[in-house]
Amino acid sequence: MAEGFKATVLKTVNVIVREFESLYLRKYMNNLKLNQIINKYLNSDYIKDNSVNGIQIEGKKNIKNIYTCVTINNFVIKKAILNKVDTLIAHHGILWKNNFLNIIGIQKKRIHKILLNNINIFAWHLPLDIHPKIGNNVIIAKKLNTNIKILPTNKFPVLLCKLNNNKNIFKKIKKQTRNFYFHQSKKKKINKIGICSGCGEKFLEKSILEYNIDTYITGEISENYFYIFEEYDINIFIIKHYISEIYGIKKLGKWIKKKFKLNVSFLNSFNEYEYILNKK
Repeated sequence: MAEGFKATVLKTVNVIVREFESLYLRKYMNNLKLNQIINKYLNSDYIKDNSVNGIQIEGKKNIKNIYTCVTINNFVIKKAILNKVDTLIAHHGILWKNNFLNIIGIQKKRIHKILLNNINIFAWHLPLDIHPKIGNNVIIAKKLNTNIKILPTNKFPVLLCKLNNNKNIFKKIKKQTRNFYFHQSKKKKINKIGICSGCGEKFLEKSILEYNIDTYITGEISENYFYIFEEYDINIFIIKHYISEIYGIKKLGKWIKKKFKLNVSFLNSFNEYEYILNKK
């Protein structure tokens, strides 16, 4: 009887310990460990990028509360401080290889607040645009049509697709973006599509010449690029930069939350400029 009772007590204690670990201990994650895991998942060490991908500013060692966002800005930082968030994970981080090398002005103010409150800053840029599962480009493609066939390319961050059925493509894009700019080619054919989230202007002509696309979807382009798609006579959807890049960072946040049981929320900071564009 004594041995049986002892075994029952030990079993009960083990269950309590496991539940305690599940509820409390596993809700924390080492910041450098999380950095290593996400870098591996997104294959970011092998992707050339202007962004400093991964951990940009080291904060608290043990991570519990995370905000994901498209772009690090003062609004996001203030929200993180107010709600005691220890980590920000962004698509557009605070450190870039050819920008903000001098810590002055706004950059100084942002970094001062981050360091003062011991907040971790992570960013993944191109790795979140081109990832085959949670990337911005592939999610946009899937939202347009379930019959899209993905055509692989490693030359630049453009996802190539074949649209088997273009029925309701305008409604599907409008549902995701609220509003968009569209230029229709004289051929009026939508079949072979290049998708490049964010500012995809410099890949527009390459996609036309090398892959013979008839349609291009991107977040934004500069004024001089408008003449390129007009003169090549292709369709183009411009769906706004911010809107085109919310998908990957949201998916990454959900992946982290599910895998590591951390508190993760997406913080929307949709800027006024894009709001005005979408109201038109």
